Amino acid sequence: MDDKLLKELLSNKKEEDRLEFKQRLEIYQSDGKISDFKRDEMIKDILGLANGNSHIIRETKYLIVGADNSKFDDNGIRALHDVSYGVPAQSEIIKWLNSACSPAIVGLECDIYPFNGVNLFIIVIPPTFDIHETTRELNASGHFNKYTVFMRQDEHTVPASVRDGITIQRLKHLHRQEVANPSAWLLGAIIGGLVTLLLWGGESKIAQTNSGLSSSAIRITAVAVGIFFGAEFGWLAQDFNSTRYAWRYWTNWKRLGFVVSMFILGTIIYFWQFK
Repeated sequence: MDDKLLKELLSNKKEEDRLEFKQRLEIYQSDGKISDFKRDEMIKDILGLANGNSHIIRETKYLIVGADNSKFDDNGIRALHDVSYGVPAQSEIIKWLNSACSPAIVGLECDIYPFNGVNLFIIVIPPTFDIHETTRELNASGHFNKYTVFMRQDEHTVPASVRDGITIQRLKHLHRQEVANPSAWLLGAIIGGLVTLLLWGGESKIAQTNSGLSSSAIRITAVAVGIFFGAEFGWLAQDFNSTRYAWRYWTNWKRLGFVVSMFILGTIIYFWQFK
């Protein structure tokens, strides 16, 4: 976690699928004993973030304690509340999770992080390859039975339907396959090579014109364009495969980037080869 990323997260006007803000985390009571209700509430929130939903399978999730749910300062950052009280250690949170869910959440990290003069408690949950369900009853903001699967629904943590659970599980398994065998980048390299060859073939035509470009400059440009579009195709292909519903779940910026890239590529090849 760095200041730039944290500032970006705290500037979000509302909680998102991958973000949960809490003003306080009162796990420990005044007598030092653990509040079962607060502990189970935290477990529920972490499980919901870890499972996510079909939009955020590949994203890192954050639970930030010490950030106000609704108030912002003059700089557009959430009002902050100093975490000056006792919070559970990372090992303790992992122990609670392991006793309440299966499979275990791997890679979870948490720590006190100083920011703008206050201490925040931040739990970071990396993308996981499995869906995590409860192995005991949870008494949080509601009573939840054993084998409950939580998911994120906008800024809320809710029990997943059977259909949602199956969809999330399939997408997580697909993500595991992509990490183990990132074929999309190979596709990008192949496409980049083909683009480079096409542009390279038009080098003599451009050299014959009064473009003022040397053969070396033209070839360097061809290679650069090939690399750019190869990487673009690889990135888009990997994102496509990560959901199998690609277009439906792409943001408008990704859709626009794809269309513009295709138009630019077609225009470059046309003028390079045929003009």
